[in-house]
Amino acid sequence: MSDIQPPRCDNSDPDRHLWCQYAMHLSFAELVSKAVDAGWGEREVAAALVELADHHMLGLITSGEIDELLGAIKKRP
Repeated sequence: MSDIQPPRCDNSDPDRHLWCQYAMHLSFAELVSKAVDAGWGEREVAAALVELADHHMLGLITSGEIDELLGAIKKRP
């Protein structure tokens, strides 16, 4: 799989998410191609990747919420 380049901009760059997509696009295309070559339909692969990304984001959100709750609990007298 292709190497993914590190960020070339700081967190305040409004196009940082686009640079991230650009950095990952070759690896993404390779993953899709491998899945299709294995026999999965291209639409199946696309749907699976969307769901995996969605679940990953939900996990990040949940983790962040738990961290906030734990921080609030620790601040209680």
